[in-house]
Amino acid sequence: MNLQSIEFWLVALLFTIGIVGGFGLFARWCAFSPAVSRDQLDKMRVGMTTAEIVAVLGQPRLSRWATDKKNLTWTYGASMKRHVLILEFNAQDKMVSFAHGIPGQRNRRRNPFPDA
Repeated sequence: MNLQSIEFWLVALLFTIGIVGGFGLFARWCAFSPAVSRDQLDKMRVGMTTAEIVAVLGQPRLSRWATDKKNLTWTYGASMKRHVLILEFNAQDKMVSFAHGIPGQRNRRRNPFPDA
């Protein structure tokens, strides 16, 4: 391997561009891709049961009960993505609300979690 050859440095440059480009595509995927597809969102309705939601979306990434054990919250979306889908179920196993977007963006110009 001759470190002074132009071929070596061209290969090193192309390799570096490939790595940086791949990281850029990955970062874009993390930042802009939705938690679930539009078709899946269109099938969801308030009042659906947890079984119906699992049939549409699959198992949630995260599931936890509120401290009062009256509301169950499910979260969908890859852990590295900014967008999440949050569903809330009551004690009767019915979905009472859901929100899709970027958490923490409530007070920004574009509101992904409109108030009910």
